[in-house]
Amino acid sequence: MTLASFTIEHPYRTSFWFLLIVVGVVVATGIINERFLTGSLVQSAIVDLVLAVIGICLLIRLDWWGKAGYTTGVRLAYVPLFILPSAIALLSLSEGIRVTAPLAIIAFAALTLVVGFAEETWFRGLILTTLLPTGTIRAVIMSSFFFAAPHLLNMIGGTWDPSFTLVDSVAAFGLGITFAAIRLRTGSIWPLVGIHALFDFTSLISLGGVNVPAQSPQVLLTSVFIGILFVGYGLFLLRNERKGGKSVTNA
Repeated sequence: MTLASFTIEHPYRTSFWFLLIVVGVVVATGIINERFLTGSLVQSAIVDLVLAVIGICLLIRLDWWGKAGYTTGVRLAYVPLFILPSAIALLSLSEGIRVTAPLAIIAFAALTLVVGFAEETWFRGLILTTLLPTGTIRAVIMSSFFFAAPHLLNMIGGTWDPSFTLVDSVAAFGLGITFAAIRLRTGSIWPLVGIHALFDFTSLISLGGVNVPAQSPQVLLTSVFIGILFVGYGLFLLRNERKGGKSVTNA
């Protein structure tokens, strides 16, 4: 049985294996980091470079470049869909900017583009596409849950504050709903790569790195609110699908 036929016949099992690959790469890289003390930024770069390479290999093997949205451009009419998530991505800058060195900014920009490409390839490319035959809403919710789950790993080793990790996972679930909805509405994954990179880039230059200390209750509540907002926005974009209307990919 080929990988393509297995994916078609066993969407749940395949998507779960895809998630295990992501988690496995993250955990393995974390163990290596503990052994050689490469640093959190280097660890993040290695994780997403490895995931990007594996993701590209899987897309080639499955011949899913089109299905994953990498061969579709962005129509001007869809640009308004990106305003809300892009605006929220910029909220991190309200805390100030700690990184101003040009080389550091360029390095952060390159890193976040790799992160955006790798994570969108896996979660809105491979996993969402795998689950779509089970139903659009189900695929969106499950792929978003799979996207949120690995964020919990950030509390291992003290990289992120545990309380922030939990609320960020809620926000990630909501963001996953919105990203999946945009992916289906536009047919393209490229805007998500850019917006995803923008979220990570603004966080990096605001925090000065990938480590997240304890946050105030206001920040934690804001993260939960943003997650709920993204759930509502994503479901709004999927309203035709929820009502049994025409496919959102043609809306």
